[in-house]
Amino acid sequence: MKVTVKSLAQAAGVSRGTVDRVLHNRGGVKPEVVLKIKNLAKELGYIPNRAGKALAAYKTPIKIGVMLPSIGNPFFDGVIEGVFQARDEFADLGVEVVLKEIEGFDSSAHLKAIDELLAKGCKALCLSTLNIEPVREKISDLNFHHLPVVLLNTNVENVHCLCYVGSDYLAAGATCGGMLAMCAKDPLKILIVTGSKMILGHNQRIDGFKQELDRQHAEYRIVDIVECNDSDIKATRVTLDALDEYEDVNCIYIAGAGIQGVGAAILARPQRKIFAIAFDEVYSTKELVKQGIIKFIVCQQPERQGYHAIKRAYLALTHQIPEQVDDFITETIIKIQANL
Repeated sequence: MKVTVKSLAQAAGVSRGTVDRVLHNRGGVKPEVVLKIKNLAKELGYIPNRAGKALAAYKTPIKIGVMLPSIGNPFFDGVIEGVFQARDEFADLGVEVVLKEIEGFDSSAHLKAIDELLAKGCKALCLSTLNIEPVREKISDLNFHHLPVVLLNTNVENVHCLCYVGSDYLAAGATCGGMLAMCAKDPLKILIVTGSKMILGHNQRIDGFKQELDRQHAEYRIVDIVECNDSDIKATRVTLDALDEYEDVNCIYIAGAGIQGVGAAILARPQRKIFAIAFDEVYSTKELVKQGIIKFIVCQQPERQGYHAIKRAYLALTHQIPEQVDDFITETIIKIQANL
């Protein structure tokens, strides 16, 4: 027998209006009555009427803002695909998604984009942003005003937010370090090309990489860490400069985007034997793996990240989950020529 608001009210000995207020978190009900109704709803298996929720949402659209530093970075195509999948799935519940794409890691651009999403009436935000104090202050202020924030794809330290949805970057970096330690025959002279030191995920990839090399007692030296701002053009330039300066480099670890640019630099120095490692299954990276220029990549399920960020923002706005929930961590997947 289907459990309805009416049958819940009868079981709890209260009016249907009281049950409705409790189920929709409208307040005005004694705490002990709230607890009783919610426990009964769980015990009896009450399932909200999707059509009814859709009708209510249609009257008050649920607008979720998404900010991604995706311009010029093809990795985020997968994240956006997941975002749109969730948007389409929850469209009949009134969900609207406002996507704001920016380029690079300029702090003023990130903060301005957040303000623009708020100005458009977004009631929850999914942000892939910088691990710096002005951004921390902004997120903390949003949390203080009970606006749910999902940190998407890369985390931000020391902030209160709904949750983080993305990769375990320490584990991903350790995976690369472990694979390299198993493959290496000669002492390693490693050049690290990262996206930005303001992105926590990039830093964690480096930390996990070095920790695992140390754990396995690998013989290695980091000759330099250079930033490319996830730009292929800059990645080519800084990699060529480093290869010319450090003639003993025999490994390049790419901790961010700009992978095609690093590949171009390796091709421009064909006499050098370079063991290159990178992340994420985008077209240009796969081609470099197929050609043997990059030996393997570690992937992080971007579509799932985008989908679950929107889903959690929606659940928070409709009071179906608490103001803070456990993080959603995607799988760490190794890809080589044989399984691309």
